[in-house]
Amino acid sequence: MKLRIGTRGSALARAQAELAAARLRERGYETELVIVHTRGDADLTSSLAEIGRGAFTEVFSQMLRRGELDLAVHSAKDMPADPACDGFWCLPRGDARDALLRADGREIVRIGTGSPRRAAAVHRMYPAAQVLPVRGNVDTRIRKMLSGEFDALVLAAAGLDRLHIRAEGFSVERIPVTQCVPAACQGIIALEGAPGACIHDAAAGEAARIERAAQRALGGSCTGGAGCYFDGSVLYLQYEGRIAALPYEGDATIARIPEAFA
Repeated sequence: MKLRIGTRGSALARAQAELAAARLRERGYETELVIVHTRGDADLTSSLAEIGRGAFTEVFSQMLRRGELDLAVHSAKDMPADPACDGFWCLPRGDARDALLRADGREIVRIGTGSPRRAAAVHRMYPAAQVLPVRGNVDTRIRKMLSGEFDALVLAAAGLDRLHIRAEGFSVERIPVTQCVPAACQGIIALEGAPGACIHDAAAGEAARIERAAQRALGGSCTGGAGCYFDGSVLYLQYEGRIAALPYEGDATIARIPEAFA
């Protein structure tokens, strides 16, 4: 049986879907990619906070229920924060950090990011710089920077790695999680659908479970200013520009999160 794997049409989405497909083929399955156009892809003017992350995932859930797909592949940070959306499988995590891309030979005056979380971090790093909204896929954002619209960008390091982006005309600095806490599940590829179980990575799944619970404890969605990252022993948190680090001791740690920012 050939497994139908749903993915968005961007280069990054297809690269992530191909990672899942390759693992399934290693286990003897035939696969085909099905390109799906989402509400989020159609709206290139509204901010992510306005349209919500469900704009990129809801159509896949509907297609899975109708039997039109066997598996859907997402960036896990795009999954809505609702606990009802927790039941996904994961591939091994990539680099969870954010990265600052800086155009060669320019002073950093204008920084492009669509994320309030990243904006808070770069305001601390470059207090005199102007932070401006940017939408589009990775290549589009980089082109905008190189053309002079921005002097720097903040993007997910995992996306740069999965697209094998070469730094030509710009430099790349990976930002420590102590300076910019990643979005919950950043760097994790989520798999919706039963076939995901046979290629599930338990460590990534556990990190996703903890980070999504932490995200909800902060009252944040993945389009807001909250950051949550679990490194296996410490839970890093970012809320309204402030950063905290808590030794992880199970669900009791999640319950203490609001106190960290009281």
